[in-house]
Amino acid sequence: MSNTQQARSAAESVSAVPGAYEVDGVPVGSIRILDGAITTIVKRTVLGIEGVARLSGSSLIDDFADLVRSKRMQERSIQIEHDGDDVTVSVAVNPYFGYKFPALIDEIKTKVTKAVSDMAGLQVSSVRVDIRGIEELPAEEPAEETTQDKE
Repeated sequence: MSNTQQARSAAESVSAVPGAYEVDGVPVGSIRILDGAITTIVKRTVLGIEGVARLSGSSLIDDFADLVRSKRMQERSIQIEHDGDDVTVSVAVNPYFGYKFPALIDEIKTKVTKAVSDMAGLQVSSVRVDIRGIEELPAEEPAEETTQDKE
């Protein structure tokens, strides 16, 4: 990879926060937010939504990644694209069976947009949600008996 290609690749993976260059009209530098930080915001936001079982890459690779506890799955499940000061987020998920996909997708889009905007100060132009599979709800474990139940 040439130096020009490396510089272009690095520039594409960094977002600058608009309006963060000056304090009282005096230039103070820049704020750079790497894609890894944005990806972490998206990951934590999406996994905190009821009905989302997990992020989804390719199922065979995901199964292997789960076995070796790879952190790179989020790189296959979440993509960040830059267009000037705007970012576009794509995220692939596996929801639990029984959840209504349109409502779940709307919630993912709303919460990801708000989280990236609030935490990183970036304008999110769109959020694309891909549903790649469906997971079974985990079986409920029976409640442990208390001493009073045994008497």
